[in-house]
Amino acid sequence: MATSSTNIVNTLGAGSGIDIKTLAQNLADAEISPRKDAINTKITKTEAKISGYGYLKTALADLKTAFAQLDDASDFASIKASNTQPGAIGITTTATAQTGSYAIEVNQLARAQRNASNGFAARDTPLNGGNAFTLNLSVNGGTAQAITVNTDTPAGVVSAINGANLGIQAQLLQTGDAQAPYTIVVTGESGAAKNFSLSAAGNQLSFATSLQTAADAQLKVNGLNITRSTNQVSDLINGVTLDLYTTTGTAARLDLNRETGAIKDKLNGLVTAYNDLELTLQELGNAKSTIKDGGGSLVGDSILQSIRTQVRGYINGLTSSTPGSDIKAARDAGLSFDRNGKLTLDENKLDTALQNHFDDVVKVFSAGTNNKSVYSTAAAGIAGDAVVKLDQLLKTSGLIATQTENANKKIDAYKADLTKLDARLNQILERYTRQFSVMESIVGSNNSLKTSLKSSFDGMMASYTNK
Repeated sequence: MATSSTNIVNTLGAGSGIDIKTLAQNLADAEISPRKDAINTKITKTEAKISGYGYLKTALADLKTAFAQLDDASDFASIKASNTQPGAIGITTTATAQTGSYAIEVNQLARAQRNASNGFAARDTPLNGGNAFTLNLSVNGGTAQAITVNTDTPAGVVSAINGANLGIQAQLLQTGDAQAPYTIVVTGESGAAKNFSLSAAGNQLSFATSLQTAADAQLKVNGLNITRSTNQVSDLINGVTLDLYTTTGTAARLDLNRETGAIKDKLNGLVTAYNDLELTLQELGNAKSTIKDGGGSLVGDSILQSIRTQVRGYINGLTSSTPGSDIKAARDAGLSFDRNGKLTLDENKLDTALQNHFDDVVKVFSAGTNNKSVYSTAAAGIAGDAVVKLDQLLKTSGLIATQTENANKKIDAYKADLTKLDARLNQILERYTRQFSVMESIVGSNNSLKTSLKSSFDGMMASYTNK
């Protein structure tokens, strides 16, 4: 109302001529704006901190990923197999394989016994007058086991054999014979000890036709005679599985050599991730950083030095939590810091460690174990321990998340202060407007009085001067 009245007074020319609405707004802004600007500056700085924490979290997550490439013994699986007869023998290696050379002859493949039944005119030919009957199975001359056939047809026999899960499988094949095209073929498990006999007394069914006898695989390894019941041999050479495809005319040569290229790549990945983190820490704490996003956003924040000290300790510890006999720390495997705090890898030193003390290197980094939980308290080696500690830093209750949450709370508090200042601004503006409206009324009244007096004086002067 005061503002409206003032505008009317000014329009009629009865006031002071001053735009008191603008004047009141300017005075109120002059009182409030510096405080609002200070709060907005704090909000901007705090938002920059939150961005800085985000960059820090990303760099730490990358470092955790690099350590995770080295925290299992299987990450050091470095045996490369060469095989002169891959068509006859397949080779698969695991982390426990050791270097060595082998001459392997395959003289006989393992086989399963296979028998065929007599033929039948149809899949549903009755075999026992519509009545259930029993098959008797004996493996390697052992006690007979009964298989109940509830549906007395060839298809019913196949279903009963497969459903019994006694180590034999049945198929119903169509041979194309003009009179009796349907035949049941029964196959046992491979190996000489898995030979079987199958009979059905009192009906037309017989499994007398032998298609294949059971036999063990026979091979020679470095001149030693070996037999196995299957063609997949995983308990002969430590960490190596042999798949036998066919017999060999001459011995196949198998060479297991150490391949360290992948391990070097993983350690170089760790070096890169650590140095990227260090660069991030430097830029976040550099007041003169020229990087637009995040540069200098955490100047003076103690979290930078805290994380630098922790992470450096993961690598630079005096000994691993699981030291080997000769390789006890990361430095023994070629990892070290230069005078500028940059992590480096001496590949020659690493090659020597891997060549002469491979098991020690695996133990130092991974404790020689696999699939460790981040919640485990057991010693886990350099990489395993680092993964656990970095996980604690990065989780929702960790240091970075806590700092981010605190920063967000500060922003909420600053915004609440801005809301209060807006309310204060309205109060000040209203007060100034009210005061200036009263002033305008007084000025208007004085102007009216001046005009009235001047008119009276002008009349008196005219009467005295006859003008």
